[in-house]
Amino acid sequence: SQLTTYPVIRIIDGDTIVIEVNGNNTTVRLVGVDTPETVHPTKSVEHYGKEASRFTKNLLKGEKIYLVDDQQQGKTDRFGRTLAYVYRAPDGLFINAEIIRQGYGHAYTGFPFKYMKEFKQLERFAKQARKGLWDSASAAKKTVTKTVAPPVIKSEQKVQSEVAEVIVFVTRTGKEYHRSSCSYL
Repeated sequence: SQLTTYPVIRIIDGDTIVIEVNGNNTTVRLVGVDTPETVHPTKSVEHYGKEASRFTKNLLKGEKIYLVDDQQQGKTDRFGRTLAYVYRAPDGLFINAEIIRQGYGHAYTGFPFKYMKEFKQLERFAKQARKGLWDSASAAKKTVTKTVAPPVIKSEQKVQSEVAEVIVFVTRTGKEYHRSSCSYL
């Protein structure tokens, strides 16, 4: 009840929103969550990106929110966006966690944050329940085995070793390939 509420102006994509702060538009990047890209300047729209953006829009369109920062993250990212946990007012729904819980994004573990353990747990739950992008990703991809050569050593000498067999997953369009360790798989 002591936190200030801010109106949501627009949704940029599933993990980035614009709010009004003192009459100015402020871009907020949700801490600890990463959704597939829809508006990246150098990337095409990623699988399930539109659905993730729509999900966030449905949660926040016309709403007011509370912001809570994470001491481990700092106030802004390298793009000048405010980094925060977002809670919908007045019901207090934790938006960052809800996106992951419903399978519209995954835990972004590139930087430490307060709820990393909980967000990873929510992601595991969404995967096991085949929610959101985890359901579509598994249905849309087929398994392909591709043979790849080992990396070349700097001196460009040929390495006498066996060719490794790697399993990759190909999207429906055949334009994206993911290793089994890829977070988007």
